[in-house]
Amino acid sequence: MTDWVEPLRELFIKEIDAYQKLLGLELQKKEAIKEADGKLLQSLVKESYHIMVEASELERVRMKTIEEIYRLQDFEKGEQGITLSNFLNQMDRESNFQLKGSTHQLKSIVQSLKEAILTNEKLLNNRKDFLNHTLETMKENSKERVYEKPNPKKKKGQGSQGSLMLNATA
Repeated sequence: MTDWVEPLRELFIKEIDAYQKLLGLELQKKEAIKEADGKLLQSLVKESYHIMVEASELERVRMKTIEEIYRLQDFEKGEQGITLSNFLNQMDRESNFQLKGSTHQLKSIVQSLKEAILTNEKLLNNRKDFLNHTLETMKENSKERVYEKPNPKKKKGQGSQGSLMLNATA
């Protein structure tokens, strides 16, 4: 029964690594948001996307592996279908303890990542609200005031226009 435990544990480790990278990028995004560094933020978003695709693929492989273990070990599927919790509950104690640390670490890092993403979302929304409020205030102020172009001081003999008569005698 335990011949499938090590490959599954390795999948967990790869998935944990991907989510830790994402968490690191989210922390960098937070600083980029605070510093209003749009170029860095854009770069981090692109990098995050690629790692998220990798993490999604690892999760898909992990779930497929668990489904295969269900099939081979004749585990009973719960009412909710195949879930990680049901899977761990149905394993023998030895296997459960071997994977329990990895699953706990995965859940913990995903929770931390979720919190970091929500924090960054709030920061972005606050910055957006601040900028929108600033623009609205500027628009209101521009409607209230009529700006006149200042006239440069005229020097004597300059700046006055008069009619110019030409003495043209034929």
